[in-house]
Amino acid sequence: MRTFKIAAAMAVASIAATAVAAEVYTGAPRTYLYNPDVEVCFNDTSQYKKEGPYTIGFSNAGLGDSWRVVMQHSVMTAAAEHSDQIEKLIITDAGHDDAKQVADIQDLISRGVDLLIVSANTQQALDPAVSRAMQRGIPVVMMDRRIASDNFVTFVTASDAMMGRLFAQWIVEKLDGEGNVVMLAGQAGSSPSENREKPAREVFAQYPGINILETVYSDWSPVKGKQVMQGMIAKYGDDIHAVWSAHGLQTPGSVEAFLEAGWAPENIPPHTTADVNGPLQMAIEHGIPMLEVGYPPAMGGISVGVALDVLAGAPVPCIYEINAQIAVSEGHNTPSIQTNLRLTDLVVPNGAPDMLVTGGMGQDYDPTTYSVDYPK
Repeated sequence: MRTFKIAAAMAVASIAATAVAAEVYTGAPRTYLYNPDVEVCFNDTSQYKKEGPYTIGFSNAGLGDSWRVVMQHSVMTAAAEHSDQIEKLIITDAGHDDAKQVADIQDLISRGVDLLIVSANTQQALDPAVSRAMQRGIPVVMMDRRIASDNFVTFVTASDAMMGRLFAQWIVEKLDGEGNVVMLAGQAGSSPSENREKPAREVFAQYPGINILETVYSDWSPVKGKQVMQGMIAKYGDDIHAVWSAHGLQTPGSVEAFLEAGWAPENIPPHTTADVNGPLQMAIEHGIPMLEVGYPPAMGGISVGVALDVLAGAPVPCIYEINAQIAVSEGHNTPSIQTNLRLTDLVVPNGAPDMLVTGGMGQDYDPTTYSVDYPK
């Protein structure tokens, strides 16, 4: 069996929705190369080695946004590509309900899965269910959203901490260390949001001139992102100098809130974003300073390859970080955020606003018509 290596992960998570003019970064994940630890944690999976073909369960937190739809399609595509090793892939959708996802995991265990891939709705509520699976000898690969404890074999992700820090440091430098920030977070209790918020706050805390006005939650929705930012604009007005957004899903709503409040495009504060085409289009159209740090949904497909490594008994990293592209709007590099990529290199000008430019699904991919014959 082919073992997936950290340095090769970006080949799967490439920018595939558009022909990129500039050279994207295709090396090993920077979070791995610049890790100051002498050794990186690996887990011995020899106890899980078994002959295939395998039955794999995928417990998905839900399909509540376009990112999660593309991520699940990535899982299905990878299972189809490995149908010689995977006899059955069982997918459950918890609808972003903790109790439903706990029941889904129990059901998958009762159906005799060889391995579980889990993207947890919230990290505390799902911890006991995942821990029970591990206690029963069923290996668990966490993906995108982890549980609170380390009771799993590996966690496939892009670096939430890196995203949070880069977003915050860029804002600090755009504001010259002085100004007020609204933190537009994702879903309260979800590990991606929390693991981006905490490192960001640590960065902001190093600069006495930076003031976090409030942290508000968008549930990864542009509609709710717009609603909560309307509230922030009504409350703070021109005192908002930057918006730290945990992902691109809610960023369009924030920008719309400023436009509809009558802000001149050139006065809209700097925003951060990830993965979604719409914010890039808006930043280019209106001249909004914006930083993109990718969190590729292609990690779904990578998790299938990692699952096969576990069932082959190959060592896997305790945290399996894939690579992410970093891009800024023209003229908005800062001393710490230096990248050759511009938003114009990633955007699909005529593409749908909710398109995921980091999906890794190929140029002909359309989530509304997607179909694949994966092993059911």
